Amino acid sequence: MLSRVFFVLTCTLFFSSSLFALQNVAGQKYYLKYCSKCHGAGNRGGGLAKSYEWEEYFKNSGKMILFFHEEEPKALEYLKTDKFQRQSRKIMNFLIEFSSDSANIPSCNN
Repeated sequence: MLSRVFFVLTCTLFFSSSLFALQNVAGQKYYLKYCSKCHGAGNRGGGLAKSYEWEEYFKNSGKMILFFHEEEPKALEYLKTDKFQRQSRKIMNFLIEFSSDSANIPSCNN
């Protein structure tokens, strides 16, 4: 019985960490497509803020992100879309994983 519980816990941990990693891959993809032109490659982007700051910026449908980009018409074009609303959580998770207070280093060099 104990081995069955251990197996289930191990599988749960493996699949949840794999799902989180996939989310970060998607967030990295969206970041590179929509943000890296101005904010640099992923190794620079996340480091622009600390993890708690990224969470604050993305609160309330990303209103602070919109505020920071109000003088950037190209950025606003994307940020005001439903697409951004759907992708923003993944972008935020990617940025948090590689924030300035994280020890992680992203491998995207685009």
